Amino acid sequence: KEYKVGGLLFGDGKLVNQVNLTNFAQEMAEVPLMITFDGEWGLNMRLKEIPAFPRNRVLGAIEDNNLLYEYGLEVARQFREIGVHVNFAPVADVDNNPLNPVINTRSFGGDPENVAQKVIAYSKGLEEGGVLSVSKHFPGHGDTNVDSHKALPVLNFTRERLDSIEMYPFRKAVEAGLGGVMVGHLEVPALSKKPSSLSSEIIGILKDEFGFGGMIFTDALEMKGVSTHQHVCTKALMAGNDMVLAPPLRLKKELDGVLLAVKNGQLTEEAITEKCRKVLTFKYALGLHDYRPVQLSGLDKRLNRPATQDLLQRMEKAAVTIVGNEGGILPMDVDLKNTALLHIGKASEGVAFHQQLKKYMSVDRIQAHPDSIASLTRRLMKYDRVIVDIHTEKYAAYQSMLATLASKKQVAYVYFTPLKGVYKKGNAWKKAAAVVMGHSESENVQRFVADVLMGKVCCKFKKIGVQDRFGQSGKAKDVLKAYGLTAPQIAEAIKATF
Repeated sequence: KEYKVGGLLFGDGKLVNQVNLTNFAQEMAEVPLMITFDGEWGLNMRLKEIPAFPRNRVLGAIEDNNLLYEYGLEVARQFREIGVHVNFAPVADVDNNPLNPVINTRSFGGDPENVAQKVIAYSKGLEEGGVLSVSKHFPGHGDTNVDSHKALPVLNFTRERLDSIEMYPFRKAVEAGLGGVMVGHLEVPALSKKPSSLSSEIIGILKDEFGFGGMIFTDALEMKGVSTHQHVCTKALMAGNDMVLAPPLRLKKELDGVLLAVKNGQLTEEAITEKCRKVLTFKYALGLHDYRPVQLSGLDKRLNRPATQDLLQRMEKAAVTIVGNEGGILPMDVDLKNTALLHIGKASEGVAFHQQLKKYMSVDRIQAHPDSIASLTRRLMKYDRVIVDIHTEKYAAYQSMLATLASKKQVAYVYFTPLKGVYKKGNAWKKAAAVVMGHSESENVQRFVADVLMGKVCCKFKKIGVQDRFGQSGKAKDVLKAYGLTAPQIAEAIKATF
């Protein structure tokens, strides 16, 4: 009532609380509020009662982009059920820096073209479902080793490099006619002397060069990448943003700064009016002219439909990937009877995987214990083939033993942990005869992976290499050099990545 805010951004909380707050706030507002949400992998990112969809890094492994479109439609449906109009997603950043502390698995991957395709497919689903998509974090937050929540990252790259990698998915998103873009807090010396979210030059690339006419949001202005700037909201509006997101809690001071800028002629009334009209236009397009309170009765059932679970299971299966079959042991020979299943994780995990394997062949399940590696090694040496199913990222103690084992017999690694965990745990897995990424602990995935090993279902093959970790072939040295690494360190890093 006092500050006439245009919208709300909900963070972590409980479903019922968010719905009640939404209804309460909308009832108070003279102009309906734009309700926004940071749901990169759906409502579960913030509301834990809702079933979880996979993170983008897993979705990036899916070849069928129609599944991403279906996923966007379903996320939009769930958002509308709880009164949300804008999703600050998808992440359009290219995951080309293994040291990135904040993007990583939030990205669809390291190939700019694949990232662009996934961004467009998911966003079209969102928007056709009545929710505004917001591709982020322009001009690209993937190749940084600093978290912009804590400080201002630097992208010390040429314009040519930025065009070919960082900004490529955003350009494609604009060409596809998508409605929203979020500008990140990044220092990009080749483009501007100011942080990207406060830079008219960088936002000008988006508007004038790319021809984007949709809604431009800042990233949260309370983040330490820019929060120390005086009158940060004023500077963001002057730079060309349409809507400032999560302004610092000194709200009156920020509003006074905007009014002072108008009075001094730094920011024209025409510019404010133009932004206001754009926001109102988008509110109308998102159905706020026909606002109705969210109905709590039956909400759980509406959010958790059988069709939602079916989509989730199809997505999980589609993401399973063979990333190595150097020994040519897939599909597995059922006549090779002497097979061990080395289980790394809790004894209660991986049961569905074991049961499915037993349908096809005789297999002895052996529980790994880090305090008995020597006896474990002797026991495994009696087998001709060892399948290692990994359900935890804490398996470094077994690396040396598994590497030795892989040099003497058929060893297949099966990961039911995120891809990110593989890179953190050394290179012993690269010596295996086969490697399969399941990405998920779900029983649905476990049974499917067992079928993949036996050749009962088809699965795509993808070789992990420089393309996945550094965006484009041949760029690895340039990327690592930017981190200040020495030549021997660069050589070792590239060797490890291959």
